[in-house]
Amino acid sequence: MNYYYRYHFYAIQGGKKIKFYVCANNVYSAIQKANKIYPRAEKIQMQHTERM
Repeated sequence: MNYYYRYHFYAIQGGKKIKFYVCANNVYSAIQKANKIYPRAEKIQMQHTERM
C-alpha cells in the first residue's frame, strides 16, 4: 500500500523565507516538486514530514 506524505519545506528566495509543502510518496519526488516550484531559490530545506 502506498502512503502519501506531506513534506514541509522552506525556501530562501530574494532574502525572504517562504514556507510551503508538497505532497508526494517519497523524498526524491518531493524534492523534485520543490525545485520546480522555486527554481531560483538560493536554498531549499526540508523541515519535517507528516503522513496523510
